Amino acid sequence: MTIPLHPRAEAHGKVIVLGEHAVVYGYPAVAAGLPQGIVLEAQPRPDPRLPVTLTIPAWDLDLELHPGSDHPVARACLEVLAHCDGPVTGWAIRGASALPSRAGLGSSAALTVALARLVYGPDASIDDVVAASLAGERVFHGEPSGLDSRVAAQGGVLRYVRGEPPRAINPGAPLPLCIIPSGIPRSTADQVARCRSRLEHLPSVVRPVLIAVGQAVESGIHAIEHGDLDTLGVLFDVAHGLLGALDVSSPALDRMAADARAAGARGAKLTGAGRGGCLLALVGDAPETLTAAFPNLRPLFVEVAAS
Repeated sequence: MTIPLHPRAEAHGKVIVLGEHAVVYGYPAVAAGLPQGIVLEAQPRPDPRLPVTLTIPAWDLDLELHPGSDHPVARACLEVLAHCDGPVTGWAIRGASALPSRAGLGSSAALTVALARLVYGPDASIDDVVAASLAGERVFHGEPSGLDSRVAAQGGVLRYVRGEPPRAINPGAPLPLCIIPSGIPRSTADQVARCRSRLEHLPSVVRPVLIAVGQAVESGIHAIEHGDLDTLGVLFDVAHGLLGALDVSSPALDRMAADARAAGARGAKLTGAGRGGCLLALVGDAPETLTAAFPNLRPLFVEVAAS
């Protein structure tokens, strides 16, 4: 008999507001959930002996989840299903998402969280869902911090420290964010390894940079809670420079950050692993100027509500 799946599940996307890479080493990060995550729907296949299929047109995915597959998405999904004691045959899963894949917006965590919820159901505990998601995230990212999975499962604005319960952050004023895709794919695992290599080579120099990233997070939390957008914008700019020192920025992202500031953003920084993916800008008084500055990159505007 085929193990049943729930018919529908969803998960948030995410944007890291502050704290990239330092979070891997136990420093805090702040992330916000994006409603443009993913929705998965499951239907039985005509023959219950056939392997589970996964189709997500927005990400150009159309896979059969065969054990032994070398496709990373298939391998990750099978790890999640194994963790949850879910089925590996008899189901067709179809997904819809507004998130670009491989852009630092938590697409893989959204997928693995939603897949876990197809097995566990909508009332599953967030901790159980996150644990299942991490089984898949390790395939994608090697040594994930767990931040993406937590935000994908929980949403909201969270302060996250590895190994500690996350703390909800209540913005004192709406946070007007603009997410600008660079169009450059990147690998989180590669950038985590790049940062680690720099830390191992120059620990006395690089460790203080990681500490400074963590201190920017704490200052950023204070600014968010008090609605101090000007200070938060300055912290965006500082954080981008620190991430550059960790060797995870790129000339393209640096140019985009400068262009966003010139177009009136209060501040701008890379978000996610870096080297590609997206730029995060804190919108100023004229968001239309940001749109005009990046006419071919389809900026995504998100307002995180105040408490």
